[in-house]
Amino acid sequence: MKNIILVLLFLCSFSYAEENQQPELRELEQKPVEQIKQPQEQLDINNSFITKYEYGKMLYNNPRGIGCNSCHGNDARGRKMVDFKQQLLDKKVYNCSLVIPDIKNIDYETFSTKVNSKKNPNLKFEKEQVCEKLIHYANVMPTYFLVEEEIEAIFYYIQNLK
Repeated sequence: MKNIILVLLFLCSFSYAEENQQPELRELEQKPVEQIKQPQEQLDINNSFITKYEYGKMLYNNPRGIGCNSCHGNDARGRKMVDFKQQLLDKKVYNCSLVIPDIKNIDYETFSTKVNSKKNPNLKFEKEQVCEKLIHYANVMPTYFLVEEEIEAIFYYIQNLK
């Protein structure tokens, strides 16, 4: 008997809820679609808590590992990283310098390719280009595995540095 009463109460409450929603539905049916607005459309606020510049700066300083600023500098102008000597089997000594390039004035295509490349492209070097060959094949630039949005943010930040 208790179960029958509970079922009846449930059905009554369900039909009551439907009756109360009907006037609202009738009002919506009478309005043209253009006048029915979603809550997101009614609010005109910027949901972003960080600007593209700030996001790019954050990624430039700490992209996932070694920050770009560690090698390219805070101004993205590059710098000399290290001088070293290389001696070959013929006992000839080469004085080499690892110079980190300026990325302030680079085009986006080159920047994007270099940021996510796993290794440098194969190049041919002359016999006397020992330093260039060592630096190229050392592939000093780390691979970050950034998505396009992150690369764009870093590039935007670099281009807008003062």
